[in-house]
Amino acid sequence: MKPPKFAADVMVGTLAKWLRLLGFDTFYSNTAEDDFLVELCTAEDRILLTPDGPLQDRMHGNACFVTSHILDEQLAQVITRYDLTRFNLPHRCAVCNGVLNEIAKAEVEGEAPPYVFKTVDEFFRCDGCGKLYWEGTHVPRIRSVIESLHNNNH
Repeated sequence: MKPPKFAADVMVGTLAKWLRLLGFDTFYSNTAEDDFLVELCTAEDRILLTPDGPLQDRMHGNACFVTSHILDEQLAQVITRYDLTRFNLPHRCAVCNGVLNEIAKAEVEGEAPPYVFKTVDEFFRCDGCGKLYWEGTHVPRIRSVIESLHNNNH
């Protein structure tokens, strides 16, 4: 079964970023209008994530009404509702939602910060915006959130 694809309205941008970090295809633009989001979700079979009741109603059941302003609670709500159990780090760009592909370390020499280049062996590049990724100090926080969500939802 394919994982669901999401679209997030402007009020839940941080949730969108975290779903991308967890590997889920999540559209987000801080300039996306409601009509655009409805059309996008319909055309691409995406679930709309929104705390906007009237916008949720326009989706005829293909939306998740986000009930909290607290990120961990938002993540828990979406993960529980859609039974998201497989998280893949890193697979999605937190900036543009592009797919991350592993690249050879030699290809990033001079681009990665010198200390990072010296201490990290695996690098990834976004196929959308070209942003360079590596496992940095934020990854333990992401894994901690994932572990906490798993423990609370099983």
